[in-house]
Amino acid sequence: MKRAVYSLGLGITGGALGNYLDIPLGWLLGAMVANMVASMQGLSVEVPNWLRTLALMALGVMLGTAFSPELLERIHRWALTMTGMICYLAVAVPWAMYYGRKVTGFDRLTAIFSSIPGGLSFMVILGSSVGANPRTIALAHTARLVTILIVLPIIVNRLADAGLAGDFVLTTANPPINLEAAGIFFAVAVCGFIIARSLRIPSPYLLGPMALMLVLELTGLTHLQPPIAFASLTQVVIGASIGTAFSGTRPHELVKTLFLSSGLTLSLLAFSAVFAYGLNQWTGIGFAALLLAFVPGGLAEIGILALILNIDPVFVASHHAVRVLLISVLVPLLATHWFKQKSFKP
Repeated sequence: MKRAVYSLGLGITGGALGNYLDIPLGWLLGAMVANMVASMQGLSVEVPNWLRTLALMALGVMLGTAFSPELLERIHRWALTMTGMICYLAVAVPWAMYYGRKVTGFDRLTAIFSSIPGGLSFMVILGSSVGANPRTIALAHTARLVTILIVLPIIVNRLADAGLAGDFVLTTANPPINLEAAGIFFAVAVCGFIIARSLRIPSPYLLGPMALMLVLELTGLTHLQPPIAFASLTQVVIGASIGTAFSGTRPHELVKTLFLSSGLTLSLLAFSAVFAYGLNQWTGIGFAALLLAFVPGGLAEIGILALILNIDPVFVASHHAVRVLLISVLVPLLATHWFKQKSFKP
C-alpha cells in the first residue's frame, strides 16, 4: 500500500504538471515519466493490478459514452478498414520480426516476441513459455509504448488543430458527480466485465464495459457524460502503471532498450500513416481516426487519447481490439509451426 501511495502521489504530481504545461495527454505522460524516473532511481513504487483493472473498467465505460448516432452512418465502412487492418498486420508483423532479429541483438526467441506489436502480457507469457527472456520482452514492449505515447500526441494534436479531429469534449464539459450517475457507472463497469469474460472477449476489463455502455447509449436507456476528474484519474493510474514497469531498470539499460525499439516503433508508425492515408482516401473516415486505429500502441492508452480529443473513440478502440484478437490467434499458430511446442497451441 505504501508503494501504491508513493506511485499515485508521484503520478498526480507529474500529471498535474503535464496538464499545467498543456502537454497533449499531460496527465498520463506526466504520471508515466514521474514514475519512470522514480523507479530507475531505486524508489519503491508500484500500481496494484486491481487498481489498474478498475482504471481500465472506468475507461471502458467512458469510451462507451463517446458513442454518437453518426457512428451508425459510417459503420458500413468498417469492413474496409478492418480488411485494411489485416493487410497492415501482414506487413507489420513480418517486418517487426525481421527488425527484432537483425537489429536488436536479442536471441532469436526474445527478439521475435519483443518485436511483434501485440499485447504486452500476452507476449511475455507466450515468449517465456518457450524460453524467451520475459524481462527483456516486457521492457521492449513498454519502451515501444512509451515512444508512441511521447510522439503520437504531438502528431495528433497538430492534426486536430488542422481540423481533422473532433472538438475536445472532455476538456470543455464538466458535469457534476451524483450518486445516480456513479451507480450506473459502477454497474455498467462490473456487468460489462463479467459478460465479456464469460464470452472470452479479449481485454474484458475494457471492452466489456465499453460494449455494454454503447448498447445502453444506443437504446437511449442512459446518457452519461463522465466528469473531467474521471478521465484525469484514469490517465494517472494507467500512466503510473507504465512508469513502474521500469522498476529495477538501470538508466543505461532503459536507454539501450529505447534506442533499439525506437527504430521499429517509428517504422511501424510510418506504416500506420501510409495505411491511414490510403484508407482515408477510400473511405473518408478521417486521417486522424485511422492513424489512431492503426498505430501499434496499447488499447487503453490510445483509447484515452482518442477519448480526450474526441476522435472516434469507439472506432479507434474497436480496431485495436481486432488487432489484439488477430495477433492472439496468429502468433500461437505461427509459433506452433516454428517451434513445435505444445505450449503454443491456441
